[in-house]
Amino acid sequence: MVGDLLLAAAGWTTASLWGDTLVKFSRSRKLMLVVTVGTLIAFAPPLTYSARAQSEAPETATEKDIRAATVLFYEAFNSALHGDLDPLNAVWSHRPDVTNLSAAGGHAIGWNEVHAGFLNMARLYPGGSIEQRNMSVVAGKDMGYSVCIETGQLRSADGPMVTFNQRATNIFRLEGGAWKLIHHHADSNLNGAEAAASR
Repeated sequence: MVGDLLLAAAGWTTASLWGDTLVKFSRSRKLMLVVTVGTLIAFAPPLTYSARAQSEAPETATEKDIRAATVLFYEAFNSALHGDLDPLNAVWSHRPDVTNLSAAGGHAIGWNEVHAGFLNMARLYPGGSIEQRNMSVVAGKDMGYSVCIETGQLRSADGPMVTFNQRATNIFRLEGGAWKLIHHHADSNLNGAEAAASR
């Protein structure tokens, strides 16, 4: 009853159809509805094409560089897990603003802390492996990032091999003509779909 009064006050009428209430629009509201729906239908194909074109667009040179820098980081990470930290030293920026939020915890700030964290990881988890999957890349003029799923195995110094899948973000900055890692963040909060896609 109150709903009928509100509809009537707005210039709408109601009618009963098979026990359900059907809202009848005033002429001006019908015209506005037709124009709105028509406009949405007219713009749907161009918007669909634009979204499809963006997802199918070839990677830019900078995006390819960020992708290559990400692959290089994971190769260096694997070297570190086998005792050689030199490649990892080469891919990271050594500036005081670099950060690492490891899935194991902690918040390393500055190159000295980030490097110490990787030294500790190499000591605690010798002989492990890590790789990236499902990488997405965004690149700007002098900064870019990649997001991916990290998957691999780590063996503690006195324990069994443990398999892991985790989300990761890697941020790069262009320094002296080379893309250097300035931030790495990994966490193990995968949802079901992400975990299935990483296999």
